[in-house]
Amino acid sequence: MTDHAGGTPLETIEIARRIADIASEKQGADIVVTDVRGLSPITDYQVVLSADNTRLARAILDEVSDKLKKESVRPLHTEGLGPDQDWLIVDYGPVMMHVFTPEKRALYDFDRLWPQAKTVLALQ
Repeated sequence: MTDHAGGTPLETIEIARRIADIASEKQGADIVVTDVRGLSPITDYQVVLSADNTRLARAILDEVSDKLKKESVRPLHTEGLGPDQDWLIVDYGPVMMHVFTPEKRALYDFDRLWPQAKTVLALQ
């Protein structure tokens, strides 16, 4: 798919796992990677996580973006960078990252949108 620093392609699932790992290192919580291939018309994997507050949500987004950029993985689009920043979305094509504050995540109950999706990774 894309090249990282070593020059070999990063597979889609590897991108999802890298996002989860980077977010975890940056204090992301309740991180879940789900396989939505065949369920979602726009992506293959969803990475959903919580950040205690909007400042941390933005810091996680920035850290993920910076580290993946160094591995030649660039987002196609980013949403939610307005004043509230309580739900940030980064579209990496086959992988979508959703960073929520706990309140927004509970409100939208996003984790239950695809009940038939397979959980690939879950980090607390």
